Amino acid sequence: MFEYVPKTEYTPVKEELEKIIRKARLFLRQKYGITFRFRLIGSGNRHLIMRDTSGNKGYDFDYNLILPYKPEQKPKQLNEYFRLAFNYAVQEMAYKCPEDSTTVLTIKVVDQKHKKIAHSCDFAIIYYPYDDTDDGYFYIKNWKNGRYTFEFRQLAEGAESKLDELKEYSGWWSRIKDEYKKLKNTNKQNKCSFELYLESINNVYDHINRENERKKNNGVIVLNQAFKF
Repeated sequence: MFEYVPKTEYTPVKEELEKIIRKARLFLRQKYGITFRFRLIGSGNRHLIMRDTSGNKGYDFDYNLILPYKPEQKPKQLNEYFRLAFNYAVQEMAYKCPEDSTTVLTIKVVDQKHKKIAHSCDFAIIYYPYDDTDDGYFYIKNWKNGRYTFEFRQLAEGAESKLDELKEYSGWWSRIKDEYKKLKNTNKQNKCSFELYLESINNVYDHINRENERKKNNGVIVLNQAFKF
């Protein structure tokens, strides 16, 4: 069962993670001449931090590490540079050395006493083909067979514009939080938090539109009945 993590608990962790990111960035700049900016994305960016009280994975953050342009390095080499940078940045800290998964590098703190992950953070290395307003970006994918490539990921269409429309309705944010929590607790396909966050926006947007349509239709029915003879 998922529950929301209090802001007072996750804020110091977020601040520590961003210090690690800056330390890794300095390492990359000094050693390889590589720089990037970073952005907390998805549910974490909206303060929707949750953990599974029945599991052992704690809670997590997701950051995009955004390169300023298409890199000269091959994706495998670039991924290794970032892995070395974060390995350096977490030295003498509670975080384990970064793990290289299919699309991200992951660092985590393990609660040895209770044999579970306290919290973790995923870093995706990306670049935009043109600028941030484009409809997607390239990320490094590890195919788990020694091959790394840059793959394109399409951004969800209209999520931000839908969010802006929802702000016109009373209780919109509570509805998104409730929907997000429901999706987290019924997630049978192991969708990531970012996907579930976007899905919660779409669902609430559709729910409110259907409600408005019903109200509109009911109004027409009442009006027609008033003129019956």
